[in-house]
Amino acid sequence: MKTLHLYPADDPLIAAHVALLQEGEEPFSGQPDIVHVHGCWRYNIVRQAMRAHRQGARIVMTPHNGLSPWIVSERRMTEKLSKTLLWQRRMVESAYVIIAQGPMESEALTQLGWNPRIETIRNAVVTNSITPEATRRHTLEVYRKVLDSNTIELMSDDSRRLMTMLLKAGITGDRRWVAGEAPDISETEWRRLLVYADHENVRTVIDRGTHVMGLRAPYIETAQIKSYLPTDYQLPKVDNHTVEGIVSEMHHGPLTLRQIVELDRALRRPDADDERMVDELTEKRLIRYFRHVLQLLKEVTLLDEGFMPVDAIDDKQTEKLRRQLLAHLRI
Repeated sequence: MKTLHLYPADDPLIAAHVALLQEGEEPFSGQPDIVHVHGCWRYNIVRQAMRAHRQGARIVMTPHNGLSPWIVSERRMTEKLSKTLLWQRRMVESAYVIIAQGPMESEALTQLGWNPRIETIRNAVVTNSITPEATRRHTLEVYRKVLDSNTIELMSDDSRRLMTMLLKAGITGDRRWVAGEAPDISETEWRRLLVYADHENVRTVIDRGTHVMGLRAPYIETAQIKSYLPTDYQLPKVDNHTVEGIVSEMHHGPLTLRQIVELDRALRRPDADDERMVDELTEKRLIRYFRHVLQLLKEVTLLDEGFMPVDAIDDKQTEKLRRQLLAHLRI
């Protein structure tokens, strides 16, 4: 885990807190996984953090009481809702999580309402109620939770390719349906793949595919892994298992991987009546949407064209659906 700390070096208490967190951290080069921002109202720090964020790093922020009501109110009064308040708020909203250093600060951050993901970790530099080791350990747990969230964003190309193969093997139950050799991925990549599968409610399909493919995946109990999820997140499910019903659920959103898997299964059923389903989808004005979705099935579950009652379409609308699928767990 590569962590970059950004902080005002002229603040001795914040500098001491950063030094405490950095104890035992290994030096690194290249792009960080986590950018931990300490303090507020320093534009040069926010600019560095947002640049790293655009390059793929995830932001964790400890305000060090810099977002307390009287300070924010003073900023509003003295700067008259200037750009300073605007860029500070945008960075807070971009953070995966805000770390408060006590219940009073946590309550103030909750009332401020700029970011709903708030963790409380006492700072051993300013209180004896926690040890330095515990401050470090709890902070590392937050970092781990951040990196175990929306893991599809972090997965390598090999992991994504392996996932499509495992989904097809899990759906069909037959290795012969899956062309090519499975990529060899690290335990970290397996963790990302399995956490994503758990959040999309397709873990049993992935596990079956792993068995069918004859692969040895590390044992990872994803149900015990803590993650940050969208505030409106619900475990994906499919209520209607007919092709027409699943497509209708997809169309009324949100689009999920579980729906993609169930639609693939429905299309592969021996009793699937292609002519009837096309007529019904046409009548419901869903046939073009269905053709866009079929393109996703070609890419995500490797559905063969022989199971498609109509040709798939790959255009701007299909790209929009791809983005919707990838954004399902984004916070």
